[in-house]
Amino acid sequence: MPLTNISLKRFRCFDDLRFDLSPGINFFHGSNGSGKTTILESIFMFSSGKSFKSSNLSSLIKYNNTDFYLKAFDSETGHIVEIKKEVTKPISVLLNNTKITTSRLLRIFPCTVIHNNTFSFADASPDFRRKLLDRSIFVANENFSSNWFSFYRALKQRNSLLKSGSVNEISIWNEAVSKEGELLTEQRENYFKQTLTEFNNLIEVINPENVFVFLKNIRIKFYKGWHEDINLLNTLSNNINLDLKRRSTIFGPHKADIKFLINDIDARQLLSRGEQKFFSIMWCCAQNEVLKKSYGVKPTLIIDDIKSELDEKVFQLLMNLLKLNRNQVIFSCIDDYFSSKIISKFNDFKKFHVEQLG
Repeated sequence: MPLTNISLKRFRCFDDLRFDLSPGINFFHGSNGSGKTTILESIFMFSSGKSFKSSNLSSLIKYNNTDFYLKAFDSETGHIVEIKKEVTKPISVLLNNTKITTSRLLRIFPCTVIHNNTFSFADASPDFRRKLLDRSIFVANENFSSNWFSFYRALKQRNSLLKSGSVNEISIWNEAVSKEGELLTEQRENYFKQTLTEFNNLIEVINPENVFVFLKNIRIKFYKGWHEDINLLNTLSNNINLDLKRRSTIFGPHKADIKFLINDIDARQLLSRGEQKFFSIMWCCAQNEVLKKSYGVKPTLIIDDIKSELDEKVFQLLMNLLKLNRNQVIFSCIDDYFSSKIISKFNDFKKFHVEQLG
């Protein structure tokens, strides 16, 4: 659900900051170092308990302080979420004054983030694309997490046997990996197909082919992680010698990927950074549309430094895409590109000058 009221204390460059978000489009602008990314980072914390910039949460505490405190309110549900991190203690998350795990945050406040280190969806690692897909399925299907953990536990056991060179019990773990892996793959394939439908719908509506010729020829495929004509159990059995040699399971859902081809050539070899960024935003918008239309979930999309890598034509396409959006979007940019005339064309647009917020 979209958050409406946010407050930060002792978080990075801010001593004390409060602001109210729109359920629609939110735009933060300001000079480098003013705190734009920090604000977006804090909002993402409410969805994950993590930063998209640093794995060390203690580094988010403002200099010469011992903790940070974040608080947010969702006016639609009445939920209040509080996050506190002390230097010497683990992160603490409260929902309506009750402790919860960080994993629950994603279901309550689902959010996708695109920033300069990860916006290159086509050029990113398969692991990144899997995580982005799994994150949406985790929100959509409560049973997915137990299936996901069961598969990776079974995979870990199988890999342990391969490393030890012992295959006496390998058939047992072949069956466990296969059973959980086939189910995991079925859920991934279903969500991928739904996302591809929404992606094609977006292309049809905003007609970006005039700027991006490649979109006329792009082919997006889901790769299961093994040959599609053979079931997973047979794949594991047939490749046991190769797995023993590599001391690891070579084929399976842990190798799944989303592949992008243009005239049967890997798209990352052909697309510019600006093209990849626009493509990444479109794909994330499509995944979010699936959550909203098919599962009744209202995810937030965060885009840091939205203008970088985009020329004027591509930026205008992106604006046309955001005009169609009915989910909460929060994005940042150094310069203010939005006059009152442009703002009137958007859904619930709200603009923030970060220097004035502080």
